[in-house]
Amino acid sequence: MSRKNHKVVDGRLLQTDKKYSHLKLKQKEKIYAWMFEETKHYHDKNGRCPDKKEEDAVIVNAVYDRIEKAEIWIPYGEVLKHYRSIKVKLCRRIRSGADAGGKIHNQHPNQRVKFMNMCMISDGQGRVAALDKVNGNYQGTTFPGGHVERDETFTESVIREVSEETGLVIENPKLCGIYHWFMDSVHQIVYIYLAEKYTGQLQSSAEGQVYWIPEADFLKKELAPGMDAVVELIHEDRFSECYLWNEEGCWKKRLL
Repeated sequence: MSRKNHKVVDGRLLQTDKKYSHLKLKQKEKIYAWMFEETKHYHDKNGRCPDKKEEDAVIVNAVYDRIEKAEIWIPYGEVLKHYRSIKVKLCRRIRSGADAGGKIHNQHPNQRVKFMNMCMISDGQGRVAALDKVNGNYQGTTFPGGHVERDETFTESVIREVSEETGLVIENPKLCGIYHWFMDSVHQIVYIYLAEKYTGQLQSSAEGQVYWIPEADFLKKELAPGMDAVVELIHEDRFSECYLWNEEGCWKKRLL
């Protein structure tokens, strides 16, 4: 056996040009888990993921110590190269609150959050302002609403969104509850409002046609997903929160 690409360590002849791809699957899985753990430890301690070469080295040194204790032979340079190739993926999972296997943990302190709103506007005569949504993935009959922008309060946001989508300027919108779920590693949170005072006349927008409709008839429309729970949050004082989760491809809800 040629020793050109080998060295003797503790009586063992080890291949110095061994590639990371040559490792067994179980060895790769162990190293990935160690890389995740050490990166997460760094993130939790420093409030961010590593972004400098010397910071990468700190993590890889800790991982390599564990590799050596497990008596897995792979050159240090191969471990460093592999870590840098997967670091972006690791950090994305850590920031989203996922574990090494990709499972999301809802309580992660640094999870990404998207704030939205929706408002039922009542005319005091049993009618509500309906919006036939036509843009984006969320379609069907719904109430006006949208996203909270930067440097905007939740109340300011719902007033602005209603004005943009209906032409009405609502006054003193009442917060009735929250409706939330996780999607694409983002905690999606919708604040649900009721407005009974407003000025202006209904005007449709690019978001879809808006019109007054008796609430009983509204509920018979082809509603956008989740609108039944939104109406319950508005009318039922015993509920203030609706949480959705996906179980085997099927969305389920819980009212609290």
